[in-house]
Amino acid sequence: MCSELAIRTQGLGKCYQIYDQPRDRLLQLLRPRGKQRYREFWALKEVSLEIRKGEALGIIGRNGSGKSTLLQLICGTLTATTGSLSSHGRIAALLELGSGFNPEFSGRENVYLNGAVLGLKRAEIDARFDEISAFAGIGEFIDRPTKTYSSGMLVRLAFAVSVCVEPDILIVDEALAVGDASFQFKCLERLDRLTRQGMTLLFVSHDMGMVKRFCTRALYLRDGEIRASGAPETIAELYLLDMRDEQRRWASAGAIQVNAKTPLNPESGMAFGTAEGRITSAVFSSTGALYSSFAHGDMIEIVIDTLVSDSVTRPNISLTVQEARLLVVSGVNAALHSDVSEAGWRRASICLRFAANLAAGRYHITLKLMDGETEETSQLIEKQVALLAFDTLPGNQHFLGIVDLHIEDVTAKRQTSPLTKERS
Repeated sequence: MCSELAIRTQGLGKCYQIYDQPRDRLLQLLRPRGKQRYREFWALKEVSLEIRKGEALGIIGRNGSGKSTLLQLICGTLTATTGSLSSHGRIAALLELGSGFNPEFSGRENVYLNGAVLGLKRAEIDARFDEISAFAGIGEFIDRPTKTYSSGMLVRLAFAVSVCVEPDILIVDEALAVGDASFQFKCLERLDRLTRQGMTLLFVSHDMGMVKRFCTRALYLRDGEIRASGAPETIAELYLLDMRDEQRRWASAGAIQVNAKTPLNPESGMAFGTAEGRITSAVFSSTGALYSSFAHGDMIEIVIDTLVSDSVTRPNISLTVQEARLLVVSGVNAALHSDVSEAGWRRASICLRFAANLAAGRYHITLKLMDGETEETSQLIEKQVALLAFDTLPGNQHFLGIVDLHIEDVTAKRQTSPLTKERS
């Protein structure tokens, strides 16, 4: 069992002593058994977890939740106050931007320095240097001091070293957010390849889409403690629940809260929202159920019923079609037109339709009842995650990817069109 584990922690905790004034630190040092002159701040408390070899663990949570502290403890750059930690294999980490680099050294010298820290001999670094330099793609800057690098160049070089030394465990703490789009694509492709080859990945990000894509499990930290652990899709929604709650409390001065609600599909979904309204029903019109199957090109029609409070001035429905890992494929925002108010509540129904121009497979539909005009500016009233599901059946599909955009070869039509002849 232990041979299958890459990392194991038991009751791991990190406490900092906070002094209000510099002199208090000195007095505490001179009189350790006297009056306690500091306050304790537990950045991490009682964290116990097991990470298997080859697992990709996404670590999420708001700023200050303990994510970076946990990673630094695993890397050995911090010492735990309580608990135990064990790891197996070579660890490479991208933590704070430029950490591990000597700013006076050139990029080349820092590659050799970092390689030595990771346990590589000079001959091994020599063998990998060309690959590292090519992956970083910083050209002649490889021989300039890293203090002259931009933040993007630092990330390029640091990531190149980390992935090209073939670590057993790779730790990435939001570093990819700094790189440009082309480099991010190259990084994600390399991460995908390394995880498929059995490398253990610890990935911290605020981008839930990336966590869902790359991670087989997610860990949600809040106030230094484990809030939840499980499938990335579920844990990401739990995190969004807490974020929505914080937003609504702030916007309403604490008058409105976002809480867990009863899902209309208890087998596969979850739900959360406020007391301002709810989605009372949603079904495929073809089956009257929460599941259906369609041939490519069939029309999918969904009937949605809602109940909203009179306090909701601009009710709307957001419908998103998601693939198996709940990554959004497409969606729409549609205004709701409600009935006459009865005892402070109004009913509103809507029927949405779209074509099943999708690759064969399983898809989910998530619904959000909101107050506002756009997805970005609306306030959440209720979210029913993966409420409906449907399959598109295999057929004569000749397109690439997930969505059929009906791309056509119109070369012959252009050659024979009057407009083309006139231009020629």
